[in-house]
Amino acid sequence: MNMTMNRMEKGTWLKALMIAMIVALIGALLAPGASKAEAAIADGTYLIDYTVYANGTNNASYMDNSEYSKKPATLIVSGGKATVKVTLNHKDWIKSFKTQQNGTYVAAASTTSGDTVTYTFPVSNLSNKVNAQIRVVVPADVAGQPYDHTYTVQYLFDQDSI
Repeated sequence: MNMTMNRMEKGTWLKALMIAMIVALIGALLAPGASKAEAAIADGTYLIDYTVYANGTNNASYMDNSEYSKKPATLIVSGGKATVKVTLNHKDWIKSFKTQQNGTYVAAASTTSGDTVTYTFPVSNLSNKVNAQIRVVVPADVAGQPYDHTYTVQYLFDQDSI
């Protein structure tokens, strides 16, 4: 009788082990793979959505709306390094655009077209917010009074939009 019981226990144990292995295999096959945010992005040029956040918050900045920002941005990946191009409206109002690089604010390269200005800057990690300082000067005849202010904002790029 003990021998019969041991065979039954072994059979039950083996069945349970097989079921567990099948469940684990199915789970591994159905689990989502690494997201674009986790995977290396191949060299190339992409369009990428972004949000401009008010300094130190998770609230969209006024700079995030279409009055100022043209979306999406352009992402250029070359040799594993990412460079982003963001385009802003009212080129005459935007007096400077700097991004934080290694703890220091550095002027971004710019090109203009019509009433827009496109700024190009490196991004070391697309998963992290990029600090930027933007000086906006709006003429008194447009703003109703002289307006000259430098904003600190953060750009966050949405890798899932690529």
